[in-house]
Amino acid sequence: MKLYVPLVASALAYIVALFLPALYGGGSHVIGFVLLVLGWVQSHHGECYAWFANPVFFVGFFAFALRRFKVSLCCTALACLIGLDTFRATVFSLNEAGNDAIEHVGAAFYVWQLSFIVLLLASIRMMSIGASPTLRDDAV
Repeated sequence: MKLYVPLVASALAYIVALFLPALYGGGSHVIGFVLLVLGWVQSHHGECYAWFANPVFFVGFFAFALRRFKVSLCCTALACLIGLDTFRATVFSLNEAGNDAIEHVGAAFYVWQLSFIVLLLASIRMMSIGASPTLRDDAV
């Protein structure tokens, strides 16, 4: 497997998730990009820690690019688990007027999780075939 294929697939899924509806509530929705920019605020209120899956995923993404597949596996698995905390969230502040109750998650959540899972499975695959950090890309 070429090293760049799962990286590109994961990055594309992540980018697509930024433009999809992520949360529905109060008669409107929030897209993934807004949650990427403002989602960390939820952790200050103790509402939800799912946003922290993003930096963990980025570490795993770069670890995979550097052929550190065990690190990538651990980070992407952790990102998947942290991301599931989304289901614990009950409100999200869309504006200064107050909090809107979250009715359900949108497609962005599932595509976001897919970006983690693609890299997780690729890490497992690379470890199973014994790919080492010293192998060239075309040798794998």
